[in-house]
Amino acid sequence: MDLQPCDGCGERGFSGRSAVVIVDGVLCSRYTGSCRRCGLPREFTFRLPDEISLPVGPDVSFGGPEPSELLDPGEWLMVADLAAKGAADASDLRLAAAATDEAIKFIPETADRVPPEAIRSVDGQRIYAEDPGRFLRRRLEAVAATNRELASRFPSS
Repeated sequence: MDLQPCDGCGERGFSGRSAVVIVDGVLCSRYTGSCRRCGLPREFTFRLPDEISLPVGPDVSFGGPEPSELLDPGEWLMVADLAAKGAADASDLRLAAAATDEAIKFIPETADRVPPEAIRSVDGQRIYAEDPGRFLRRRLEAVAATNRELASRFPSS
Protein backbone atom coordinates (compact mmCIF):
# COMPACT_ATOMS: atom_id res chain seq x y z
CA MET A 1 0.00 0.00 0.00
CA ASP A 2 2.92 2.30 0.75
CA LEU A 3 4.14 1.82 -2.82
CA GLN A 4 0.89 2.93 -4.44
CA PRO A 5 0.76 6.69 -5.07
CA CYS A 6 -2.36 8.67 -4.19
CA ASP A 7 -4.55 9.34 -7.23
CA GLY A 8 -4.99 12.93 -6.08
CA CYS A 9 -1.46 14.12 -5.37
CA GLY A 10 0.97 11.25 -5.97
CA GLU A 11 2.01 10.95 -2.32
CA ARG A 12 3.28 7.49 -1.39
CA GLY A 13 2.67 5.91 1.96
CA PHE A 14 -0.50 4.83 3.64
CA SER A 15 -1.79 4.37 7.14
CA GLY A 16 -5.32 3.55 8.00
CA ARG A 17 -7.64 1.07 9.64
CA SER A 18 -8.09 -2.53 8.65
CA ALA A 19 -11.08 -4.83 8.77
CA VAL A 20 -11.81 -8.34 7.61
CA VAL A 21 -14.74 -8.26 5.18
CA ILE A 22 -16.54 -10.56 2.76
CA VAL A 23 -16.62 -9.34 -0.84
CA ASP A 24 -18.62 -11.40 -3.33
CA GLY A 25 -18.46 -14.34 -0.94
CA VAL A 26 -14.66 -14.11 -0.58
CA LEU A 27 -12.88 -13.35 2.70
CA CYS A 28 -10.81 -10.17 2.29
CA SER A 29 -8.80 -7.67 4.28
CA ARG A 30 -9.80 -4.05 3.66
CA TYR A 31 -7.69 -1.02 4.59
CA THR A 32 -9.24 2.46 4.60
CA GLY A 33 -7.80 5.86 5.34
CA SER A 34 -6.98 9.25 3.87
CA CYS A 35 -3.95 10.55 2.02
CA ARG A 36 -1.57 12.26 4.44
CA ARG A 37 -0.94 15.09 2.00
CA CYS A 38 -4.24 15.90 0.26
CA GLY A 39 -6.81 14.07 2.41
CA LEU A 40 -8.31 12.07 -0.50
CA PRO A 41 -9.99 8.89 0.80
CA ARG A 42 -8.03 5.72 -0.04
CA GLU A 43 -9.06 2.08 0.14
CA PHE A 44 -7.28 -1.20 -0.50
CA THR A 45 -9.01 -4.59 -0.48
CA PHE A 46 -7.07 -7.84 -0.70
CA ARG A 47 -8.35 -11.39 -1.02
CA LEU A 48 -7.06 -13.46 1.89
CA PRO A 49 -5.36 -16.75 1.03
CA ASP A 50 -7.18 -20.00 1.70
CA GLU A 51 -4.37 -21.06 4.01
CA ILE A 52 -2.33 -18.61 6.03
CA SER A 53 1.17 -19.76 6.94
CA LEU A 54 3.18 -18.12 9.66
CA PRO A 55 6.96 -17.81 9.32
CA VAL A 56 9.03 -20.02 11.56
CA GLY A 57 12.14 -18.49 13.07
CA PRO A 58 13.77 -15.35 11.71
CA ASP A 59 13.00 -16.06 8.03
CA VAL A 60 10.75 -13.67 6.13
CA SER A 61 8.42 -14.90 3.41
CA PHE A 62 5.54 -13.54 1.39
CA GLY A 63 2.65 -15.55 0.00
CA GLY A 64 2.80 -19.06 -1.36
CA PRO A 65 4.71 -20.61 -4.25
CA GLU A 66 2.72 -18.75 -6.92
CA PRO A 67 3.63 -15.29 -8.27
CA SER A 68 2.16 -12.33 -6.42
CA GLU A 69 -1.15 -10.88 -7.55
CA LEU A 70 -0.49 -7.60 -5.73
CA LEU A 71 3.00 -6.56 -6.85
CA ASP A 72 4.84 -7.23 -10.08
CA PRO A 73 8.50 -8.34 -10.16
CA GLY A 74 9.79 -4.79 -10.57
CA GLU A 75 7.82 -3.60 -7.56
CA TRP A 76 9.23 -6.52 -5.54
CA LEU A 77 12.73 -5.38 -6.50
CA MET A 78 11.81 -1.86 -5.40
CA VAL A 79 10.82 -3.31 -2.00
CA ALA A 80 14.11 -5.24 -1.88
CA ASP A 81 16.10 -2.11 -2.73
CA LEU A 82 14.38 -0.04 -0.05
CA ALA A 83 14.95 -2.71 2.61
CA ALA A 84 18.60 -3.36 1.70
CA LYS A 85 19.55 0.29 1.23
CA GLY A 86 18.47 1.28 4.71
CA ALA A 87 19.37 -2.02 6.39
CA ALA A 88 19.71 -1.32 10.09
CA ASP A 89 19.69 -4.97 11.12
CA ALA A 90 19.45 -8.54 9.87
CA SER A 91 15.66 -8.42 9.51
CA ASP A 92 15.94 -5.69 6.84
CA LEU A 93 18.31 -7.87 4.81
CA ARG A 94 16.09 -10.94 5.24
CA LEU A 95 13.16 -8.83 4.01
CA ALA A 96 15.22 -7.76 0.97
CA ALA A 97 16.05 -11.41 0.24
CA ALA A 98 12.40 -12.47 0.56
CA ALA A 99 11.27 -9.65 -1.74
CA THR A 100 13.86 -10.78 -4.30
CA ASP A 101 12.53 -14.34 -3.97
CA GLU A 102 9.10 -12.97 -4.90
CA ALA A 103 10.49 -11.58 -8.16
CA ILE A 104 11.97 -15.02 -8.93
CA LYS A 105 8.50 -16.61 -8.68
CA PHE A 106 7.56 -14.80 -11.92
CA ILE A 107 10.20 -16.69 -13.93
CA PRO A 108 8.73 -19.66 -15.80
CA GLU A 109 10.38 -22.95 -14.87
CA THR A 110 12.17 -23.31 -18.22
CA ALA A 111 13.19 -19.64 -18.53
CA ASP A 112 16.25 -17.76 -17.33
CA ARG A 113 14.61 -14.39 -16.71
CA VAL A 114 11.41 -12.61 -15.74
CA PRO A 115 9.34 -12.18 -18.89
CA PRO A 116 8.84 -8.46 -19.67
CA GLU A 117 5.05 -8.94 -19.91
CA ALA A 118 4.98 -9.87 -16.19
CA ILE A 119 5.92 -6.28 -15.36
CA ARG A 120 2.64 -4.34 -15.20
CA SER A 121 3.32 -1.26 -13.08
CA VAL A 122 4.91 2.04 -14.02
CA ASP A 123 7.52 1.61 -11.27
CA GLY A 124 8.27 -1.95 -12.39
CA GLN A 125 8.67 -0.90 -16.01
CA ARG A 126 11.01 1.92 -14.99
CA ILE A 127 13.18 -0.47 -12.98
CA TYR A 128 13.24 -2.93 -15.88
CA ALA A 129 14.17 -0.22 -18.39
CA GLU A 130 17.04 0.97 -16.16
CA ASP A 131 18.63 -2.50 -15.95
CA PRO A 132 16.94 -5.51 -17.61
CA GLY A 133 19.82 -7.69 -16.36
CA ARG A 134 18.45 -7.40 -12.82
CA PHE A 135 15.64 -9.74 -13.89
CA LEU A 136 17.91 -12.71 -14.76
CA ARG A 137 17.32 -15.78 -12.55
CA ARG A 138 21.00 -16.25 -11.70
CA ARG A 139 21.41 -12.60 -10.72
CA LEU A 140 18.24 -12.55 -8.60
CA GLU A 141 19.30 -15.77 -6.85
CA ALA A 142 22.77 -14.30 -6.17
CA VAL A 143 21.30 -11.08 -4.74
CA ALA A 144 18.93 -12.99 -2.45
CA ALA A 145 21.75 -15.27 -1.26
CA THR A 146 24.04 -12.29 -0.64
CA ASN A 147 21.41 -10.52 1.45
CA ARG A 148 20.88 -13.69 3.51
CA GLU A 149 24.65 -14.05 3.98
CA LEU A 150 24.96 -10.41 5.09
CA ALA A 151 22.02 -10.90 7.46
CA SER A 152 23.80 -13.87 9.07
CA ARG A 153 26.76 -11.62 9.91
CA PHE A 154 24.74 -9.23 12.08
CA PRO A 155 25.17 -9.84 15.80
CA SER A 156 22.25 -11.69 17.41
CA SER A 157 20.03 -9.50 19.51
